[in-house]
Amino acid sequence: MKPTLKFDRTLVTVLVDEVVHVLLELAAPPATPLQRPPLDVVVALDRSGSMAGAPLAAVTAATAQLLRLAGPDDRVGVVAFDEDVQLVLPLSRHDPDTAANEVLALRSGGSTNMSGGWLKALELLAGGRRPEALRRVILLTDGHANVGITEPDEMVAFVRGAQAQGVTTSCIGFADGYDEHLLAALADAGMGNDYWCDGPDQATRVFADEFGGLASVVAQNVSVEVRPSARVAAAAVLNEFPVTEVPGGFQVAMGDAYGGERRKLVGRFHLRPAADPGPVQVADLVVRWAAVAGEVALHTVTVPVVVTAGDTGTPDAAVDRAVQEEVLRLEVARNRRDAGDALRRGDVLGASALLRAGAVLASGLPDGRAVADELTRDADAMEEHSWSEVDAKRMFSRSRGTFKGRRTDYSGPTDPQA
Repeated sequence: MKPTLKFDRTLVTVLVDEVVHVLLELAAPPATPLQRPPLDVVVALDRSGSMAGAPLAAVTAATAQLLRLAGPDDRVGVVAFDEDVQLVLPLSRHDPDTAANEVLALRSGGSTNMSGGWLKALELLAGGRRPEALRRVILLTDGHANVGITEPDEMVAFVRGAQAQGVTTSCIGFADGYDEHLLAALADAGMGNDYWCDGPDQATRVFADEFGGLASVVAQNVSVEVRPSARVAAAAVLNEFPVTEVPGGFQVAMGDAYGGERRKLVGRFHLRPAADPGPVQVADLVVRWAAVAGEVALHTVTVPVVVTAGDTGTPDAAVDRAVQEEVLRLEVARNRRDAGDALRRGDVLGASALLRAGAVLASGLPDGRAVADELTRDADAMEEHSWSEVDAKRMFSRSRGTFKGRRTDYSGPTDPQA
């Protein structure tokens, strides 16, 4: 992982408290197919009554395609759940055609025992563990958990505990009846991804992208520890990765890195006034990751964040417009998220006002016109009481995708993603 720092300003004024935004980009090396670790993946599919017909046909077909994507050293298992849990395929290497027939034969049932499906998947991954393999549960559901463990905090605790043992979890919400906040919390706890799959046409794409990403992992457990100096009055990250307080600062967990991708993290530092001109130590960023291509190895790199205090009006040649644009994108995402929160509280006018403010912010981006137009249309729909669950899922997923730096919205090929 190669770290690069960019600043929205590198010069601050003496005797004035200032705000500095820093963009940390982590460039992952290319994935090498011959050196990638083997995968152990268990798919937990919701086959409750609401999945009957085209939805279940689409996700079983997508799972059958995933079996064909598996490499010769990968193992795949499949679990199906309604109020009961069914082992469809054990965790093993399968003949794709024979295994696909087992998956395609699934039929819809009754209620949604989401926890039972996930726990059965975990059981498969815990048995016959291969130390060299990356292990992941892919959970797909179209509804709310109403059988088994239904308390969100309890489910999140289970997933977090599994992640500590090396089993990650990704979640796919299908259509418009699932709890997007629960699936996002599970994915965060499991250091995986969460997606919104709008309908049958997108199922194969989301499965293929999730498996393809997992197959190209070059670094696991990427984290950035932010250690502000005494010159910093307050520090925060604008992305929404899981954050844990540690001595001297806080740690941001960014999950896995795929071959060739650039993970981004934006920090905001409120500086105390500098008494004298000269260098100002803002913070140290300690980047840690486990390289998994070839031989597993742990890495740590410390990146100092330094600006310069000087007289007002001095030109700042090191300002990077990319940082200002990334801050704007994250602010737009926060407006989307906050609008959703306001709407759930019944504050329609507050929600629409947040979206209109987000549209103004988006218009300042080079590619922001489509996003601004969408935010305005969403505000209109809220005020006209034509807002739907599909709209809510789309808005939530758009904000998640921006905060995480990965696509989470599978509602169409050309939708605005800022």
